[in-house]
Amino acid sequence: MLTDVVIYSLIGYLSGSILYSLLYVKLFRTSDIRINSRDHNPGVANAFKNGGFACGSFALVGDFFKAFIPVYLYIHLTSHSLYSIGAALVMVAPVIGHIFPLFYGFKGGKGITSSFGSLAAVFPIWQPVAFLAILFLFFSCVLVIKPNYYKTLVTYAIFLPCILTLHINIAVGTGAMLIALSVIGKLLTSKEQKEEFKMEPIWKR
Repeated sequence: MLTDVVIYSLIGYLSGSILYSLLYVKLFRTSDIRINSRDHNPGVANAFKNGGFACGSFALVGDFFKAFIPVYLYIHLTSHSLYSIGAALVMVAPVIGHIFPLFYGFKGGKGITSSFGSLAAVFPIWQPVAFLAILFLFFSCVLVIKPNYYKTLVTYAIFLPCILTLHINIAVGTGAMLIALSVIGKLLTSKEQKEEFKMEPIWKR
């Protein structure tokens, strides 16, 4: 039913609007992890880099499951299946919440960890989350792209059209494409100061 789609999309958006790195800062009264970062992004990378292991782990688990849980509940607690096109909207809702969080003046992160959470929740359809992980690993360990801004942009830019080749159902495929478009849109409209693009094969190091 349309009502279920609206309810779970709203739950997903509100869940995504909780930025766990900043929640950690507030709970434990530590310094803001965005202050000493180039992109001022409240994401997992800056949580680990500027907040330490505990802050990073808290943000990683929180940002993953805030997307995973609403999608999982929609699939398993309603009469809808992964073949319902409404699943695509529920999948992207937590990612949009992270990018444009209601609780933080609509100024959020890039949505990387939350996108993994949403894609993991549609298991046993495993191809999108596995392919996205492989792309990140490839551009981190084989054909190394720096800085992270460009690595993420290239990863999602390749991921977007390749979703069409994965032979998965239209609802999950559409959800994955909406997630990729959301992250790419966030990156392209970002006002962060960007370093020079660098790409170096691991075998030339």
